[in-house]
Amino acid sequence: MRRASNKNERETAGADPVRRAELLRGTIAAISLGATEFLPKAKIESAAKHWLVGLPPPPDEAEVLRLLGTAFLLATAVVLFAPSASGQTAMDRFARQHKPAGPDDDMAIEALRRSRFRLLRIETALPTSGFMSLDLATGERLHWVDDNISSVCVGLSVAVRVCPIEADIVVAAGPVMPLDEVMLDLARSFIRPGGRGLAEQRCAEALYRHAVRHGVPQVPGFDRPPSDVPDDFPFLPEDGLLHQIAFALEAADGELSPTETQSVREMSGGGDIVDVIIGLAAARMVGREALASAYQTLALVQMETVERRRVTGLSGSLDAVVALVDQAIADDEAPPAARDLFRDLRRRVKVAPSRGTASTDELDKVLGRIQGLREKTVDKGCTEQEALAAAEKVADLLDRYGLSLSEVELKGQSCEGAGIDTGRKRSGPIDVCVPAVGRFCDCRVWRETGPTGEIRYVFFGLPADVAGARYLYDLVRQAFETETDRFKAGDLYAQHHTSERRSATTSFQTGLAHGIAAKLTALHEERGTSMRASTGRDLVPIKAALVDDELARLGMTFEKRSVGRGKRVLRAAYHAGHEAADRFEYRPGIE
Repeated sequence: MRRASNKNERETAGADPVRRAELLRGTIAAISLGATEFLPKAKIESAAKHWLVGLPPPPDEAEVLRLLGTAFLLATAVVLFAPSASGQTAMDRFARQHKPAGPDDDMAIEALRRSRFRLLRIETALPTSGFMSLDLATGERLHWVDDNISSVCVGLSVAVRVCPIEADIVVAAGPVMPLDEVMLDLARSFIRPGGRGLAEQRCAEALYRHAVRHGVPQVPGFDRPPSDVPDDFPFLPEDGLLHQIAFALEAADGELSPTETQSVREMSGGGDIVDVIIGLAAARMVGREALASAYQTLALVQMETVERRRVTGLSGSLDAVVALVDQAIADDEAPPAARDLFRDLRRRVKVAPSRGTASTDELDKVLGRIQGLREKTVDKGCTEQEALAAAEKVADLLDRYGLSLSEVELKGQSCEGAGIDTGRKRSGPIDVCVPAVGRFCDCRVWRETGPTGEIRYVFFGLPADVAGARYLYDLVRQAFETETDRFKAGDLYAQHHTSERRSATTSFQTGLAHGIAAKLTALHEERGTSMRASTGRDLVPIKAALVDDELARLGMTFEKRSVGRGKRVLRAAYHAGHEAADRFEYRPGIE
């Protein structure tokens, strides 16, 4: 009966190469063990001693036995396939003298003689058996048949000698060595340039020596029972919009709709990206490839959005997400495979800086004029009157430049962002001017909080407008300093008791801010009316549409917050600040 059973298994395996690989694994292991009889024991001992020399004494006998066992096992694996001076290996010598017990022996011996030491990254758990793996040295994709490794190891890299069975199907022949970052860097140093493969023997010796001296990496599913292998996929559609979209993509086997794409862009924060990467890793662990593909699509949209924001000049980068992924792994919230998955996807994200179709020469001239104004005002100090006069000049420059472009050229320009670091953690009177500065220069402006709590403002719009907004903000800031110093040197400040002088200064600055903001708002409205009357064009809605479209592509959404109740001010000081603004009379500008 047993003989008939074996015959039936071979007939089944003949029609199924995966099944044949499963059956040959045991034969390959037995023949490998038999071939060790043809090894020169002195070479094994020499290799093991070379790896062990210089190590500190193990703390106990159990550790001595473990260390010696590891060293001799790995040394045997190296020497078994090390060619002699004649080019023959121990496996070749064994094959000449071995009498095959049947066709399986012949196939196993031939597979061992053709075996290769490879660096594989486990990419996908296959529903049939084993994994689809990528050879990091050659770029080949191999179906590695092995049911002893948990699907939790998807995404990890290993060093292993594999035997070819048929087409891309391989099985392991010898120890499987999981690689941490240090070992992977070491292994990559043996990859020959130009896709010419791996210096196999030297790579194996270097990795095994490192493992003996520094320990074999402890990876769940390889050398200890996995503690975090999910029995089923850990997320449900109800767990959030991103998971809902991923499940919908899996069911429809389609593409993201424009609405879904926009939703994913708007959920591109670091925590959101980590959640999607965890979903991708978990889906691969349980063999749900369609769901894994859906999560990968979401991750690529998210990461492209973050990178596009960085290129545009906005805050945030994928570098910050790396730390979040590492922390999630350390906290056992993400499997180790998440790190490599994130890195692989990041390498696929390429975002080139946008290039507008408008003449860069004209733009450079405008930016140069704005820089010239800066040198005459901000860099030398300016009063409120000088600041507002310079603002009028900036408005004239921006309007003339905008009118010089056709609508096609205007729409062909790319948007950019510029951040203003205030160095403050609390709001101040000057903040009242920021929205007016943004409107004056046709920019969107928003407030951010830095990692340590500092207030940061971002102006976003067309390049010339953003340059104008940055300059105008600096003008206002300089005017605040100049006018505040003048106020503190005056009689009104001196009349206040020392306990009231801080409040008096704040009151003065509040009045100054309200006055400057009102002047900028009025000037902006006058500009629009004048332009429509004289040219028949209105640049504001065209620019606003461009900016809003670009913000949508960047997944940027905003929420408005109420200002709250106004602060109490000292009436006289407040009016003094407001009068400083009212005294301004528009001049043609600073030439």
